[in-house]
Amino acid sequence: MNIKRTSILLLGLMAAGLNLSAGKTVPLYRVFELRLENDKAYDNKFADVDLTATFHSPSGQSTDFMGFFDGNGDGTGDATHGMVWKIRFMPDEAGEWSYEYKWSDGTPGGQGTFNATTEGAGKGILKAYEQNPRWLAYNGTDPVWIKSYYETGHGSIAQDFGWIVDNVYQPLIDHGYNHVQVNWLLSLCCFGQYYLDGPEPETLDLALYEEGKASSTMNLDTWRRMEQHLGWFNDRDVGVHMFLGFDGARNESVDWTKLSDEEKDFYVRYVVARLAPFASIAGWNFVWEVDGTDEERELQLARLLMKYDVFGHLRAYEDEFPRENVYQYPEYTFAAVENHGIFAADKDDERIYWRSAFSHHMACLLGYKGKPVYMSEGNALWRRFWHPMVGADQEDLRRAAWACVTAGASFNWNGHAKEYELYAGGPEGLPFNDENPFRLSERYIQILTDIMNDEVIFQNMNPADALLGRHQVLDVYALAEPGRQYLVFSMDGNSFDLALEPGIYEAVTWIDTRTGQRQSFGQISIPAGEEAVPFEFDPPSTDTDWVLVVR
Repeated sequence: MNIKRTSILLLGLMAAGLNLSAGKTVPLYRVFELRLENDKAYDNKFADVDLTATFHSPSGQSTDFMGFFDGNGDGTGDATHGMVWKIRFMPDEAGEWSYEYKWSDGTPGGQGTFNATTEGAGKGILKAYEQNPRWLAYNGTDPVWIKSYYETGHGSIAQDFGWIVDNVYQPLIDHGYNHVQVNWLLSLCCFGQYYLDGPEPETLDLALYEEGKASSTMNLDTWRRMEQHLGWFNDRDVGVHMFLGFDGARNESVDWTKLSDEEKDFYVRYVVARLAPFASIAGWNFVWEVDGTDEERELQLARLLMKYDVFGHLRAYEDEFPRENVYQYPEYTFAAVENHGIFAADKDDERIYWRSAFSHHMACLLGYKGKPVYMSEGNALWRRFWHPMVGADQEDLRRAAWACVTAGASFNWNGHAKEYELYAGGPEGLPFNDENPFRLSERYIQILTDIMNDEVIFQNMNPADALLGRHQVLDVYALAEPGRQYLVFSMDGNSFDLALEPGIYEAVTWIDTRTGQRQSFGQISIPAGEEAVPFEFDPPSTDTDWVLVVR
């Protein structure tokens, strides 16, 4: 018998930070993994034989999924060396699951069971909130306000993992971040971007595969490193958005279009087999700044993901000019936007507006096609690249963040300074130390987060600029659940009217977006039977930006 059934085992904690099944028990929304050894000789072990499995849930639902070749199972091996194949899965029902697996060349398969428990359960996959798809929710039902940071250490997966956890990832967790946008997943380029105040990288050979040859050149050491980092976030229910995505050509690396259709199919199947069982995948993305309509690039990828990702992770393309977008296409399940092309079609004419709050607000409004909008690359929100490019400062950053929120959108930001001179600490590092001037922006983002989590029921609210009057259109924005709750952001204390439905509003509060200090406005009572009444509001001062909360 060529398959060594005696070596079939369930792995537990194979690599630091990777929470896999232990014994025959796995928590809900965590990763079940089955390891198999097959000593048959294949010319190309990645592609010459397919390993597939069918999983049966406690309620009787069946799901087919794919296994993958993993060399020696420890990051070593290649297309001709290694005997380890793996099958991963993410259970979404508590109770006993059964499965059977088979090989496409007739090598004997097998079967087994495992128990999915609620103890230690993950939160699930981020999807559009079913009751209001402007917002995100675990499994579509449990709304979550995402606090997202752009972490840009391409080559950091080759640095000491413990150091990265202690100096980069854990500080993000400690400051309430539950979502990150990263460049190391998938690992395609820019490996010189690692933390210079950390240990030297163990290698800079981190390209995932050789151009045009995905099915025979997968770098298993890079896979091991990526999954160690992804697993750490998965264990902590932190969403991971794949910013650079599947195509390295935009960054002078391996080009998606140099793959044949068969190679593309393998590439996506292999990525999905390894990564889709991680609930923390919070957005497959082709690459930055494409049109969304290319049949051989982003649309082709999205259709392959639709075919193979049985768990239904979010799919996007990043639109540089969201004034004309195609997020209504079924291939895309959320919108990843920039804030270009709002005032003018030509970049040279447009660039002066890229730091403005209004361009962020409008980009998010225009990107909405019944699916969540995520400001993936806001020009006022990135100190790392855009602040020196467009002259944005921390006032612009705070205002851009509020402009996204009042458009019913999520966003990411970053407060470290450089691309190829990347630091975790100090004045140019992560914004969590007193040396870093962008510590102030971190405070601004936390004030915003607290307001959205504690002062309103954000998932019930929608953009409501139409309820405003007597205001500076570029400077005052509103969210509302009319008759129940309203939120208005006013720059420089601009006055405005807000049309309120009849009712008694007992909680009416001004909040300074710079300091978080609050001033009570008092109760507002509008008699029943009347139409919405414009109510005049004058913020407490004109020397800061205010948020008004009416409930």
